[in-house]
Amino acid sequence: MTRSDPRDAARTCFDAWRARDFDRLRTVLADDVTFRGPFGTAENADECIAGLRGMAEKVMTDIDITVMAVEGPDVLTWFDLHSAVADPIPTVNWSHVEDGLITRIRVTFDPRPLLPKSS
Repeated sequence: MTRSDPRDAARTCFDAWRARDFDRLRTVLADDVTFRGPFGTAENADECIAGLRGMAEKVMTDIDITVMAVEGPDVLTWFDLHSAVADPIPTVNWSHVEDGLITRIRVTFDPRPLLPKSS
């Protein structure tokens, strides 16, 4: 798959994640994609898909993208992560895209609203 604009790969990733279409999401991930975020890491596409599937099935109810900015091969996406257990959580995703495929994903957000409450 070759795309000229890194935004295309990022948009496909988010649209597929929101739709829980993990086969489509896989089409924009490099085999050796790496992921780093508050809830874990992944060292390849299969691990990345497993993590995104887990978030979609256990936490996420929706994604509301506020802005997607592109600089060269890098795409920064600011979005609100919606869940059934907390108010929307402001989240930033940085994806690096090479030859139309996402090779690195870095995510940051405050995970505390999603963690079990201690008594």
